[in-house]
Amino acid sequence: RIGTIRERLMYDIKEISVAAGKKIKLTFDNTDVMPHNLLIVKPGTADAIVNAANIMGAAGFENGFIPASSDVLHHTGLLDGGKEETLEFTLPGPGDYPYVCSFPGHGFIMRGVLKAK
Repeated sequence: RIGTIRERLMYDIKEISVAAGKKIKLTFDNTDVMPHNLLIVKPGTADAIVNAANIMGAAGFENGFIPASSDVLHHTGLLDGGKEETLEFTLPGPGDYPYVCSFPGHGFIMRGVLKAK
């Protein structure tokens, strides 16, 4: 379960260790007053995904600020404060999989990592 730290643009958990190849059930609980999402991306692609979301402009709301990219492995929708969403997935293999909020301006600091071993 990953939440947010209210009015700080931060997830409450920065790192989670998971077993590679095992099914993961992850709930994102947005306890903040502003909208956030959670995107799990391929290793080394977090900056590119955040930049792609930032240039979506106002049209990004239609897509939850989720860029159309094969580098986005799994994601929640854009959740208003007080909402939560659960994802069930399996990561492709061992590695460090970043998770970011892609709402414009948030992704530069609102990050964490799933460490699959």
